[in-house]
Amino acid sequence: MKKATLIIIFAIYLGSIALISFLGMKAKVYEEIIPVTKIECVNETDSTTTVTEKNGVKTIKIKFDEPGNVDTLTGTMVQLLWKVSPDNATYKNVQFIYNEDLKNVTFVKDSDGNELGLMIFTGKCYVNLQIVAVDGSRVKTNVVVWAY
Repeated sequence: MKKATLIIIFAIYLGSIALISFLGMKAKVYEEIIPVTKIECVNETDSTTTVTEKNGVKTIKIKFDEPGNVDTLTGTMVQLLWKVSPDNATYKNVQFIYNEDLKNVTFVKDSDGNELGLMIFTGKCYVNLQIVAVDGSRVKTNVVVWAY
């Protein structure tokens, strides 16, 4: 190669390094996805339920009085309440994982098939379930619901 060609290539190389150093290479994220880092069951003791926590597992106890009815939303039932952190997480939806063969409990679903966290009991029952984030972060919390 000619000496002039090498000098031009070297000058362009040095100029590009100086330009990048001066202006910087900035990356801009247009659609940042913020994952769920924590799910917390926030049910508290009230007139119908007793809530305790031991070793990070929340236990919700409810006295079984009368069988619940899914159509009229009456009888013995518990509404699970949860909080997803951080507050600005992109996808805050959760799903409930439990033994679907249990006969004395029904999880109420909306018209799209999403579970709403409302449990209706038709008999005494012990349910061990997990509230799991559906954003792929694998974050979950364990909850025990006991209708006695």
